[in-house]
Amino acid sequence: MYTAKLRDLLMNENGFAFDPSTGYTYNVNPVGVEVIGWLKEGCDEAELTRRLTAEYDVDAPTAQRDLEAFLGALQRNGLLPQREEVLV
Repeated sequence: MYTAKLRDLLMNENGFAFDPSTGYTYNVNPVGVEVIGWLKEGCDEAELTRRLTAEYDVDAPTAQRDLEAFLGALQRNGLLPQREEVLV
């Protein structure tokens, strides 16, 4: 699920992230640091949601909503590919 840009993203434990390909820097909260680590491990969205609900006091719908917002931010910043929209 992750891209080479996400793999190459340099982060410290305080949430400071640096994209060496663009020179952009980001600040990520502690949960975001953990989610990015899980993405680098190869977790899909279902696994990310499961881990969030297990690790934090949050229900699955809330975890999924917050996760989608975070993944959207990563996509807007070019760190994850855009999701294909499903045409009905």
